[in-house]
Amino acid sequence: MAAPLPAIQPGAGLTQHAVIQQHRIPSPPSKSTGSTSRSTYRPGQKLIGKKEREIQMRQQMLRAKQPELSHNDTARYRNTYFHTLCIEMLKDGFHRSFSELFALIKQQKAERDAAGPDSLIWNITLLEDEYDKLDKLKQYLTEAEAALRIGSMEAVYTAQNKLAEYFKAIGDYWLSNHFYLSCLETSLQIKGDGRRKEAEANCNMGLAFEHSRTYDKAAEHFETFYKLSSRNSNWRTEDGLSLHAMACDHLRRLYTAMAENLQKAEEKDLQQAIQYLLKAFEMAKESGDTAEEGKSSYRLGLAYESIADPETALMYHQGYMEICKQLADQEGMGKACEAIADSYKSQGKGDEAIRYLEMFVDVAQSSKQEKALGRASACLGTIYNVQGQYLKSSEYFGKAYNIARSTGDILSTSETRVNYGIASAHRLLMNFSDCVEQPSKKRMGVLIDWKNARGEQFADRVKEDPPKEEKKEEVKEEKKEEETKEETPETSEATEENKSETQEESKAE
Repeated sequence: MAAPLPAIQPGAGLTQHAVIQQHRIPSPPSKSTGSTSRSTYRPGQKLIGKKEREIQMRQQMLRAKQPELSHNDTARYRNTYFHTLCIEMLKDGFHRSFSELFALIKQQKAERDAAGPDSLIWNITLLEDEYDKLDKLKQYLTEAEAALRIGSMEAVYTAQNKLAEYFKAIGDYWLSNHFYLSCLETSLQIKGDGRRKEAEANCNMGLAFEHSRTYDKAAEHFETFYKLSSRNSNWRTEDGLSLHAMACDHLRRLYTAMAENLQKAEEKDLQQAIQYLLKAFEMAKESGDTAEEGKSSYRLGLAYESIADPETALMYHQGYMEICKQLADQEGMGKACEAIADSYKSQGKGDEAIRYLEMFVDVAQSSKQEKALGRASACLGTIYNVQGQYLKSSEYFGKAYNIARSTGDILSTSETRVNYGIASAHRLLMNFSDCVEQPSKKRMGVLIDWKNARGEQFADRVKEDPPKEEKKEEVKEEKKEEETKEETPETSEATEENKSETQEESKAE
């Protein structure tokens, strides 16, 4: 039997802070509600109205219609486009493409930071923010890497060349030059094409350096292109153009630009410029382009004129004129005539210079080249002024002045106006000097009239009046001539008989 429990003493075991638990019995629901389906109100809970419940229902319906997003889908919204594109390339196994793209991004940022905030490239859009370029890079870089894995270097070259052409077309020469260089490196590994890809890559690199005005490096690549194409004259483009002729044309254009730079430099090297122009002339002849051959000959003639060698200049100018005759180039004919006239003028052969300048005037008039006609007239006016033919000089300078005014050329108008005034003054000065050096009553009167009112008194030479006796004889002769014109044939015969009789009588006496 269990031991009895000890009696509980009042207040025993209770501390000063003890709390006695109290049980609450919930009250029954109110009968006035009439429905037990409604939820009981809780303190702090916000009541939802009808409109809010409708909005919640619509949101739930829209959420149910949307597809479930994967981890990759959510990453596209959270990460940048460049980040997502790099992840896709790495996931597909194109680690080489990722490395090249990442290196380009890094290089662009480094060049931008090195240039500083005051540079032009500071405000350009970075490559990582240009989505179209990133897509093209991903497409062709992965193609090139896939072709590299199977050892198809031609396919690698094609993909890199497409990238270079794309960026060149949109004006991004920094990227196009990068991929042209990649094409050149890839072309050295291509076997069995006779080094044609290498030739094309050197051509593209030459064009890239020419665009950036790095003419020395451009010349190196163009000369390599020329050597390779010279060995294979049957190489042609899709349009049927010869690669050899193309190489000659590129070198002609480059040598001409290099010569012009030397001619325009502060420290001019005219002899070296002539050497480049001679190379350009040879390339033009080798390419078979007759028009460019003529232009190169014309430039050579002008270059020899600049070093005071008119004989050699004349030879090249005459060659240019013959080519212009073959091509029926009226404008070129005018330029050739003008250049030949300058050469003859430098040699002191004024008559030959005038002959070619008059030919220049005829060509300019027939081809309706107003500016050329004005230039030819001004040149003729200058030569006639030097020769002392002031009347012709003022006439041609007047033509040049009127043409310059009609064309609206302010500089030519000012220049020809001054020359026209000088030639007119020379024409008047000759007659004025004659009146001063050989004074007479009439000439003094003309001088006094000119001093009172400056006009055209000396436009023509002042002629002295003949003496009175000479005047009478002149009047008699004029009267006789009038009478003979009025006489009939019969009277004229009678007068002739009378004249013969008088002559016989005088002989008899």
